[in-house]
Amino acid sequence: MSIIKSSTIAKLLFIGVMILTFSATAFGIEYRARIDNMELGRIQVEFTKNGWISVSEIQYGEKYTIETRTVYGKNGFFEIYEATFKTNGDLVAKILGVNRAGKTTITLYAYYDPKSPSVKTFTFTEQNIVLLDNNFIIPHFEMLLKMPQPQFQILIPQALFNPSKTDKASGVAQLKRLSENVYMLSYEGTDIKITTDKSGIVKMEYNNGIVVERVVQKKSEQVGNTANNPTTKNQQNAQPTSKGGK
Repeated sequence: MSIIKSSTIAKLLFIGVMILTFSATAFGIEYRARIDNMELGRIQVEFTKNGWISVSEIQYGEKYTIETRTVYGKNGFFEIYEATFKTNGDLVAKILGVNRAGKTTITLYAYYDPKSPSVKTFTFTEQNIVLLDNNFIIPHFEMLLKMPQPQFQILIPQALFNPSKTDKASGVAQLKRLSENVYMLSYEGTDIKITTDKSGIVKMEYNNGIVVERVVQKKSEQVGNTANNPTTKNQQNAQPTSKGGK
């Protein structure tokens, strides 16, 4: 395994809200990211007993793979967040986030040298932090809409990899309800128009021209299957619902 250049890690982590494709495995809900009629990628997510799982593949000159797992507590806020980033099968970065007792800790692992990763840890003491990472991680948006309010204290873990973006990784996002099922989320110059239905998020329209839209939902995940579809469950397990509808 060769040493990974810092520019490769930066390219992988900060494609940001540009391109993300989830691999076509047995996942419950599928979305498509596009600009006009040009497809940028596919997004597939699944809710499991171990939390929200996503596996992604990005074709952007090289093959990028991102795997994430997010666990939420009964209060609706995240407790554990894990993300791994690979380029052509080689591990280039990891994120481990833990939220306990009012303190959020984010540890970053950058594998510039695969045998000796660079490790940085950040601690946040703001209360009720909402995780809102880059690359169209749909469950984060679903959970945000589960608790609709005008402002959210958000955290973007991926932004912490870039020293020039660290001060923007945590801040206050604005949420406006435009109509019964339409919302506008704004943060640091990025506006996202989010349309929902009773199954959850239908479409996300970014002000840079990117559109993310739901295209496939497996029968087992359709509305009415409350055992596997958290968007139709009540709040007892703190899973995303379309009420209020990240």
